[in-house]
Amino acid sequence: MNGSLNIIEKKFKINRLILRINMAKSKKNNPALGADYSNKMRSRYAEKVKTSGKTYTKLDRRENLVTGEMNEYVKEEKIKEANNRGGCLCGAIKFEIYGEIRHIINCHCGQCRRTHGHYAAYSSVKKTKFKFIRDKGLKWFRSSDKAKRGFCKECGASLFYQRNGEKNISIAAGMLDSTIGLKTISHIFMQDKPDYYLIDDELPKYKKYHENGL
Repeated sequence: MNGSLNIIEKKFKINRLILRINMAKSKKNNPALGADYSNKMRSRYAEKVKTSGKTYTKLDRRENLVTGEMNEYVKEEKIKEANNRGGCLCGAIKFEIYGEIRHIINCHCGQCRRTHGHYAAYSSVKKTKFKFIRDKGLKWFRSSDKAKRGFCKECGASLFYQRNGEKNISIAAGMLDSTIGLKTISHIFMQDKPDYYLIDDELPKYKKYHENGL
C-alpha cells in the first residue's frame, strides 16, 4: 500500500516539475507575459481587446461582466449601419444602402417616360452596397436586350433600372427615404425629350446614353 502511495506521489511531483519547466520556458520566450503568467495560463480568455482607451478580456465579453462600458465596445464591433433606405408605395419592396450614392441623372428616353409617366430621375449604388429588406412585391421586366427594370407588382411603383453586366443598380430617386446632399448633375437622351416640358438649366445635356449612365 505504501509503495503505491509513493509511486503516486512521485508521479505528482514529476508532473508539477514538468509544469514549472514549461512555464519557465514560456516566460523566457515571451517576457511580456510577466509575473502574472500563471494566472493567464489558467484562463483561455486572456487575450486582450482594447477599445475606447479601456481593456476588456474575452471573458468580459462572454459573461457580460462589464455593462455600460461594454456597450461602447458592442457599438464599435457592430456592422456599419445603412446610410439610406427606401421602398415602394405599398411597402412590398424595401431596401437599404450601405455605400456612396451617386448624384441624380435625369433620363428623357421613351422607355423611362412610359415607365414613370414622365422623365426619370435616377441615382445609383454598387450592388454590393445594396440590400433588399423585403422583395415579395419585386418583379423584373426585360425592357430591352441591354437592360431590365424592377417594379412592384402590388402598387405599380417603378424602382430600379439594371443594365446587363453592370456592377451598379440604378434607383429611382423618389424611392429614397432621404435625398439630403443629392443633386441633379446631368440630362441624358435629350434627343427623345418630348415638347410638353422645357429644360432650361445649365447642367450638362447629352443626346444619348453617356459614360456615367443611369
